[in-house]
Parts: sequence; structure tokens; C-alpha cells
Amino acid sequence: MPLNWNGDHIPSKADKTTDILGLKEIGGVGQLVYHPFRFKTYTCAFDGKEQLVYPVCKPGQEPVFPSSDGLTGKELLISLCNLAKVIDSYDNKTPKEQLILKWCMENMHPYRVDFIYSELSQDFDINSVMADIVERDGIFEIERFMKDLGSLYNAVRFYVALEGLIYSDDETAYNLYEEGRYFESYNYSESYKHASPEIPDDVMEEIESSSKNIVEQMRRANEYIEKHPAEQPPEGEFDFNHNPYDDYDELRTKLVDFIPDFNMRLKFNSATGRFDFSADIDSVFDIAWYTLARMISEDPALENRQREESRLEGIMICCRHCGKFLIRRSNRQEFCDSEECQRARNARKQMAYRKRKAGNDYEEKRRQRKT
Repeated sequence: MPLNWNGDHIPSKADKTTDILGLKEIGGVGQLVYHPFRFKTYTCAFDGKEQLVYPVCKPGQEPVFPSSDGLTGKELLISLCNLAKVIDSYDNKTPKEQLILKWCMENMHPYRVDFIYSELSQDFDINSVMADIVERDGIFEIERFMKDLGSLYNAVRFYVALEGLIYSDDETAYNLYEEGRYFESYNYSESYKHASPEIPDDVMEEIESSSKNIVEQMRRANEYIEKHPAEQPPEGEFDFNHNPYDDYDELRTKLVDFIPDFNMRLKFNSATGRFDFSADIDSVFDIAWYTLARMISEDPALENRQREESRLEGIMICCRHCGKFLIRRSNRQEFCDSEECQRARNARKQMAYRKRKAGNDYEEKRRQRKT
């Protein structure tokens, strides 16, 4: 029980069944302090068991430390999701290993971020055995990267789909489940589709009892759906048999279940010269997951968002034309900045304008005939 100024116990006013002590209530919002660096080049080789990536840390190929205006957490999250989208596309002809190495060289080294940074910042000598140690500590597996990337990619797609449901944008949610080249997405939207049979209770009970792992349950549920395909509406129509928005709270809880836990500790922030209470960072995926969690935690209450005429700034969306992930800069943005997508945007605006004009002309002629 809490104490008053005289040291006497006083009853707590907190409702233990409902009150949640967040970071704001216990002394401030947790920060994200990480130290990005990247190697200029990597090599990739098969060691007899798996594909490994080896960073190169030699004289003339010293690691690069980006300036303070480098990637933000949101930009890193967007970059990883767009990498996953390219890798997962059947149209992509570039080997996934090349795409991963290219991403690392352009952005940051993906694993043991804080540990390797400490090795590089403590009297590091590129001409000594320290460089060999850094190379060894920087090795990572392609399979691990792909597994981490797929989990993040699927969760973000789920998040974007749920964001769309709030504003009656059902297209992303309707197309949520698809089997890509490497990543199989979640199938939560399938049970809501037109003429889509639900998984029988006995089958669902068997799936849930077979494993406590929610990802394994999803895999088995996906297998059942593949063997019992739903009748699909005509192409271009997004006809849900019943609207998943009705179960928004339940679906959002499922999304949160996929987000890993975070360890918090005091970390020195070299930019400010102070210690911050920060999430413990081991990989770029920790940064991305933390960023996604912060975005979800900072979303306004649902009833407040429903009063808005347009979607919020700063949230993640997919470009209406190419499907690329982006952070909305304005509450009207629906397309990315590529020339092709901007042409598609202008074409859609012109089409909408012509439809409105044709409708107005028709109404005007009707009024003239009546008079």
C-alpha cells in the first residue's frame, strides 16, 4: 500500500482490474537509442548447412557510421517491409541474397547492433586483430534474416489492413491472405469473405489443441482453407460476407499478440551525452518491432478516429497503385511519389472529375426540362 507524508499507509485508489501502469505513469515514455553502422561490402557463402553472410572489415573498407540524420525508426520499418515485398514477388528475378546484402550496405548492419558498435567505438584499429573479431561477430544467416523479415512483414500488412477498415478501405484487408514466393500471410480476412465457409468447430479445436504456437495454428488453418477454397466475387470487388470491422477490437488484439516483448534498460545516448531509459536493441528487427508497437500505442481511441473525415498523418499505408509501403505525409495522401504512381493518381482524379461533371450536367438538363 502507498504511504502518506507521515509514513502512514493509505488505501490505493487504483482499480486493479482495469488500471494499467504505462511508461507515462511510471516516469516518462521509453526511448529508442541505437547506434547504426554499416559495412561497405559483404560476401555470401554456403558453409555446408546454411547460407551465411560475412561482413568485410579491412583497411580501405572501414565500416561507415551514418550521420545523425540517418534512418528514423519509421523509415527503417518502411524500408524493411518494401524489401520483403520485392523479395516475395514472383516477378522479382534478383536472388534474395543479393537483395538482402544490398539492403544492408545501403542501410545498416542487421544484427548484434549494440555489441558490434561497442567493438568499433573502443579504440578500434582496422589493422589489428580487432577487425577480424568484428568480421566474425557480424556473421549472420540468410535463413534467420528471412524468418525475421517475414514475421515483421506479415504483422505490418495486418496492421495496414486494420487501419484501412476504420475508414471503409477494405481492399487491403480483403487481399490480406496470399501465398507469396517466400512469405505466407495471415488468413484472418478469409472467414469474412463472400460465401466463405468458416472452419468447422471440430477442425478448429483440433488445430488449437495440436499446438500452442499461434504461428503453427495459423499455418494449419491456412492449409485447411487452401483445401476448401472460397467462392470469390468478380475481380475488383471486395465483397465481405460480414464486415471484419465489427470484430476490430478482437483483430487488433490478435495483431498485438504477434509483437514481441521488449527489454528496457539504461543506455548511453552519445548524441545527448545522457543516459536514457531505452529498449534493448540487438537487431534492426527489434527497432522495427518497437516502432510498430509505438505507432499502435499512440493511435487515438477508435471513437475519436471515427470522427475524422480523413485518415491520420504519420500512419503506414500502401500506395493505391504499386502497393509500396509509405508513411502518410498528409491526411489525403494515397499514392507514393514515383512518376508512374503519380500519373495513376492524376488519372484517377480526372476520372472522378469527369464522373462528377457528367452527373452535374445530367441534373442540370433534368432541371431545364422541368422548367
